[in-house]
Amino acid sequence: MRLYHPLIFFVLFFSIPEINNAQITTRNFAISDDADLNDSYTSKSPKGALIRSLILPGWGQVYNRKFIKALVFLGGEFYFMSRYLKLDDELKTLEDTYNAGLASNTITSISALDIEDKEQGRNGWGWLFGAGYLLAMGDAFVDAHLDGISIDDEFSVKLISNNRKSDLSMQLQFNF
Repeated sequence: MRLYHPLIFFVLFFSIPEINNAQITTRNFAISDDADLNDSYTSKSPKGALIRSLILPGWGQVYNRKFIKALVFLGGEFYFMSRYLKLDDELKTLEDTYNAGLASNTITSISALDIEDKEQGRNGWGWLFGAGYLLAMGDAFVDAHLDGISIDDEFSVKLISNNRKSDLSMQLQFNF
């Protein structure tokens, strides 16, 4: 429970808008199809998004204005870490019981294989936590790079859902 207090502090501290926009680096792009038409666009900093996600998973997604992704990454990381910590506590209890049984020469229903299985389960959640962390960082970095790219009539991406089969497919269309 003590772990959640600093995490809640970080979430609240880094969700302040002035802090979120503190390290924006800008690149101006001139879009000109015609001599009379000149627009400029300011893009997001991929490095800034990556660093934000390194500090707190989901913060880079907030920076990129992908709020649902931010909640998914942050929620996933909290879930992975909570499962890891819960299994770590269970593993410590199991080891203490096993070692107490060995010290007093009493027979217990706990074996070394039970401890190894619990340890592998705990380590699996740790690996998922690390993979989710790296995925959040990569996603924020790529989203910042792709910021401002518009999809026009010549290129379209559609998600198609079939309610009868409960599946989801993606359709890409290129027009030349």
